[in-house]
Amino acid sequence: RAVLVQPMSAYGFDNRYVIDAARRHSGRLASVVILDTADDPARRLRAMADDGASGVRLFAIGNPTLSRLDDPEALGLCEVAAELDLRVVVTILSDQLPELRAMLERFTELTIVLDHCGFPDLSGGPPYAKAADLFELAAMPNLSLKASGYLLEQAEATGDPRDLVDRLVAAFGADRLLWGSDYSQTHDRSYAALLELGRTACSRLSPAAQRGFLGENALRLWPRLGGGA
Repeated sequence: RAVLVQPMSAYGFDNRYVIDAARRHSGRLASVVILDTADDPARRLRAMADDGASGVRLFAIGNPTLSRLDDPEALGLCEVAAELDLRVVVTILSDQLPELRAMLERFTELTIVLDHCGFPDLSGGPPYAKAADLFELAAMPNLSLKASGYLLEQAEATGDPRDLVDRLVAAFGADRLLWGSDYSQTHDRSYAALLELGRTACSRLSPAAQRGFLGENALRLWPRLGGGA
């Protein structure tokens, strides 16, 4: 089972692939869409939710229609997502984390998932002092983090990815950390290799926490995949 997240760089706002795949394999796949915020996005999100979409991605990096999370249309999408119990996946750079904090404080009942942990600065290795602004968000209970293949590769380049996962778990708790393969955006490793990296990165955790990291936490956030309420 998997959550299909619309890739901005490949398809832009054309979500038909992820929508059709999730509809065809309902129960095994869920879809997260990206909407053009200049094209009545709240109405379009309602329509896509009726068509099976289970989340919306606020992609605020190099997006011609959305550059900030406090954009009125982005806030409108959050309101619709909260109403329809959709997940909001946020893709930002680390200097935009104050915008994310404001969103988390405004929509306290909304589940928000941060892509790639906000691309933190991992240089210098643990305890990752240059990523302090990320760890400060641990006090926001409605935030979960995606520890993607890309992020784990960055941690691997500066040391041991297990150190990063341990640090994230210490701050946020094991139940708010989700592994993401970053497939098929990652081209230098197979899916099997990306999975092995994820397994290695969480290998110091308890068996229950490892299961959560590798899948059970995502099943809880996307219950239509069979993970329960």
